[in-house]
Amino acid sequence: MTASCREVCCVKPRLTVSELFERGYRRNRAAPLPVEGAQCADTDGNTARFGLVIADGKIARIGFRATTCATLIAYCEYVAEIVSGFSLEIAKELTAAELVASVPGVPPLKQNRAILAIAAFRAAVVEVQYPPTEQVTDESRLYLCHAAP
Repeated sequence: MTASCREVCCVKPRLTVSELFERGYRRNRAAPLPVEGAQCADTDGNTARFGLVIADGKIARIGFRATTCATLIAYCEYVAEIVSGFSLEIAKELTAAELVASVPGVPPLKQNRAILAIAAFRAAVVEVQYPPTEQVTDESRLYLCHAAP
């Protein structure tokens, strides 16, 4: 990322799932941020959604909402900690494999939660880069009200 080797493991020290869960549980309950990405879900019923505040082209604040899977909350918290202060171009390069490598102690059965966390983060980045356009009104209904005899 910003380190000379650009690897996630060089940016922050490795933290355990329980440490990340404790921090993430508080962030998970915080109020939503102005720009939120689409909610992403996996086949197990877990969901995640990130919110961002961008200032000067960099991530100024980040928050998330995730179901109560300790691993998912830990992964989301790690994403939130690692990308704060980065530009969107650098932050969106974070991969699920780097996330799994950076958070030790996750059983192989639950490592797929990293894919969900990355997908939710990238959905928020897309929302920032390509904000939704105004809704188009359905004008066809107007013509039916005044139909010719």
